[in-house]
Amino acid sequence: MDLVGFTADSDQADPEDVHSRLVPYHARVRREIETFGGSIEKLIGDGVMAVFGVPTAHEDDAERAVRAGLRILEGVEELNEQNENLSFAVRIGVNSGIAMVTTGGQGERIVGDVVNTASRLESIAPVGAVVVGEATHRATELMIDYQELDAVEVKGKADPLPIWRAIEPRGRYGIDAAVRSDTPFLGRESEMNLLADTFRRVVDDGVLQLVTIAAAPGVGKSRLVNEFWQWADDQPDIVWWRQGRCLPYGEGISFWALGEVVKGQAGIRESDNASTAAEKLEISLEAICDDPVDRTWMLTQLSPLVGAKSEAETGDRAEAFAAWRRFLEDLAANQPLVMVIEDLHWVDDPFIEFLDDLMVWSSDFPIMVVCTARPELYESHPAWGGGQRNSTTITLSPLSDEEMAQLIAAHLDRAVLPAETQQSLLERAEGNPLYAEEFIRMLTDRGMIDEHGGLDTEATATIPVPETVQGLIGSRLDLLSEPERHAIEDAAVVGKVFWEGSISALSSHDDVRASLRGLVTREWIRPIRKSSVEGETEYAFWHALTRDVAYGRIPRRARAEKHQLIANWIESAAGERALDHAELLAYHFESALEIAQAAGVEDVEVLKEETNLGHGRRPFRGARPRPSLHVLRPCLGDA
Repeated sequence: MDLVGFTADSDQADPEDVHSRLVPYHARVRREIETFGGSIEKLIGDGVMAVFGVPTAHEDDAERAVRAGLRILEGVEELNEQNENLSFAVRIGVNSGIAMVTTGGQGERIVGDVVNTASRLESIAPVGAVVVGEATHRATELMIDYQELDAVEVKGKADPLPIWRAIEPRGRYGIDAAVRSDTPFLGRESEMNLLADTFRRVVDDGVLQLVTIAAAPGVGKSRLVNEFWQWADDQPDIVWWRQGRCLPYGEGISFWALGEVVKGQAGIRESDNASTAAEKLEISLEAICDDPVDRTWMLTQLSPLVGAKSEAETGDRAEAFAAWRRFLEDLAANQPLVMVIEDLHWVDDPFIEFLDDLMVWSSDFPIMVVCTARPELYESHPAWGGGQRNSTTITLSPLSDEEMAQLIAAHLDRAVLPAETQQSLLERAEGNPLYAEEFIRMLTDRGMIDEHGGLDTEATATIPVPETVQGLIGSRLDLLSEPERHAIEDAAVVGKVFWEGSISALSSHDDVRASLRGLVTREWIRPIRKSSVEGETEYAFWHALTRDVAYGRIPRRARAEKHQLIANWIESAAGERALDHAELLAYHFESALEIAQAAGVEDVEVLKEETNLGHGRRPFRGARPRPSLHVLRPCLGDA
């Protein structure tokens, strides 16, 4: 590979200095390529060429090559951050096709047009990008998100080459799987080992396994899942990773979590209309199922989950369950599937029934179902997971005082809390990592920790330590400006995931974007890389408990009005798919009515008329939550 600008920079440099600069880069490139089953075919100076599918071909070699390229981009960024003397930037070309592979005393030699074209793609790729050719794009478009670029003319090709820039591996829409943390992962080694062993059993034995991670809010369920995701992503076996979440909306929205899984697989956005959703679903089914009759059947039964068809057009629940299982089985037949279901404590009985069916009838497929839940799950569903041989429960215990002290030290960097304050913090936190994180953020919000990590220890010692994590979150909310406080309360009405437009619909303040930016900076919320609503910036609360506390601070009269306004916004944003969101709309409309009645709002009859609840508009129940050789050619350049 050629390093853009590297030759000029190295012209007068000592060869040993040049070599020392290249060593960490080459090591990182080799690691990422070999992680995905590729091998370096040529490594000469500042040039590298890697191949996938030699000597053993895999059906997903094209995907492996693109994923390796994206990981190399991330790896180089990390190298630059770790060493201020490095300023590397990478450009990568990936191409797929047939090549001649010969062996001899010098090892393997690979020649052919596929290699030449990969070199051309690398030469025209933007710095910091992975660019792929038509064959690679066709083989991976269901697994990787791409941006189409203008076709380019290259030497040796009569016609312009169509090219695409790889953006990221396709995942679910809604909440990112990867939520990186700057603090160490402490006290969960045995739980991580259990997840890893279960994953290996799923892959090696080709069987379904259920793991339920149960813990109180803030103890670390999401962090454990995130660490497991990063571990699984580093394994040589590429897996489907799909996530969905149960919503706290009473009896409604029974299969929302499964709908998110299907939409994530098909690349369906919430803003897609019914015909677009149907088209994307059909394309995704063609990629995993060869039988046209079975595809038509699954399309019919899956369509209500993604808003492509109404429930009335489908069969009974038993048939729907069978089709949904078949979809997950066909996914797993292509490559192992990890399906994460968050917040299972909000689950409805029908979805529990489906998961039970899945565990029994799909037990011979490599599927790992990971559920996170608060202990309340076992109050409403005491038999969950019981009596199943393929079920495991991980109960997260609070961290020890020693582990909490390490966590606090990591958050404070160079600063040290006064001994009395730290002891009081440890006693109040009771091993809950979220409590410690919120306390440090409160100190930062109060200006007691500067940008260099220095701590105003005298002032810190005078701050009372809140008794509970809820109280601590409330203390931080009090420090927000009025627009920011109103923005986070409005967001709490929408839910754990929300959009800038939804906050604008509720807010009386002009610059909602500035308020949301401030909340991001203070780590109350985080932006989602890929919004599920086209044209809308999407956000999520860092923690569901934050949302709960913010929601509880809204006066009842204002809360009723906000629920009605957000229902109106959903109807407007959904357009022709408004019926698909009937359960969600019913939740907000019912909440508006019930809270208004409890608050003694005088015009509650008008509210009934406006929301249509006085005419039988009730949440829906049932099966509808929401109606060859692959060459990687990188080129490294100075940023």
